[in-house]
Amino acid sequence: MSQAILLQIFDQLELLDIFELQQLDRTIEKYLTDKLLTVQQDELQKFTNKKQLFKQWDDISDEEAIGLKAEFYTEDIAFVEVALNVYLPQLQQQDNI
Repeated sequence: MSQAILLQIFDQLELLDIFELQQLDRTIEKYLTDKLLTVQQDELQKFTNKKQLFKQWDDISDEEAIGLKAEFYTEDIAFVEVALNVYLPQLQQQDNI
């Protein structure tokens, strides 16, 4: 926020009477409380979603788990091979410099 805007805000605050300042204080407090509540609800939802994913993982059979691990392993290997094919020539080029 720029200095000019802050000065305008302070000038406006000086014009308020005590009742208006109290209302402003309550309004700001309510906003901050609502914001905190929203953040807490978002965090709770993320936690709940993560917990549900772990439960779903725990509920799958051993055979399904082995299949998924093998699939992830294959995908990971493919990703690493592609990354190395791009990265190794760059390293070799840097070594030649």
